Amino acid sequence: MKRLFILMFVLSACDKKESAVTFSAPVITTASVSASSLVEGAIPKKVERVKFDSAEIAVPPGKSNLHVQWAVPDGTAINDDAPFTVRWGSSDGLVAPPSDIKGHGKDVRGGFDVPIELMAGASGGQLAGDVDLVVCDVETHSICVPLKRRLELTFASGKGNAKGSVTLPLPRAKPQ
Repeated sequence: MKRLFILMFVLSACDKKESAVTFSAPVITTASVSASSLVEGAIPKKVERVKFDSAEIAVPPGKSNLHVQWAVPDGTAINDDAPFTVRWGSSDGLVAPPSDIKGHGKDVRGGFDVPIELMAGASGGQLAGDVDLVVCDVETHSICVPLKRRLELTFASGKGNAKGSVTLPLPRAKPQ
């Protein structure tokens, strides 16, 4: 009897309906594409993050603020409606890591601020996180490029400005 019950359970479990999840081929907007990425149903590979490692930034003891601004090439703009995120993955020498940032491109057109507070007696600190945003061409807005950047910041305790800044260069959305 027990074997019959197990057999019935296995047979009924095998009669599951197909999943509603479907995969479609990625939309490619660049010319440098391998043939394997154009295969119907192919899942795109994980995109490598471009690393931006700033020079050491002097910050004063206590609380300070770092403004991350963009260097946006002519003919390119941050997409106002696309999601924007910063996810801080690691920190060292800071009282606490800053909160992650979520919003849209319109919220960070001029950059974003990062609160910094070195631990008492620390000679410096480090902060690393992932920045995701989308840039588009300003002429037709037809070419938009999702960007994934790894931001690595190193701080030194000293006579820095309580409101420092660093510039993150962004690529051109439309190739020349």
